[in-house]
Amino acid sequence: MRLIDFNLSTIDLHPALQLYWEHDGQITAVIDLRTTHQQLRLITGKGRPLSLDQLRTRSQQVDPHVSLFIDQEPPQRLYGYRLVPHQILFG
Repeated sequence: MRLIDFNLSTIDLHPALQLYWEHDGQITAVIDLRTTHQQLRLITGKGRPLSLDQLRTRSQQVDPHVSLFIDQEPPQRLYGYRLVPHQILFG
């Protein structure tokens, strides 16, 4: 999924929705972002999850055509998300 596609698909969602990554039945907070060559990596861990508004603010200067990844070794490309009450779950 590219940043531009994510932004367009979430334009009407509440900006306070919190971001999480769901993998193997585990839900982990997205706590930060990092940009690398043509990648926007979502950093997961313990801590306060980013909101949709924070992600938008922090990625304003990033090329909108970058792809979204989870920051791990090797990075895992994200293809979508789903909505649950008060949360966006990447998966």
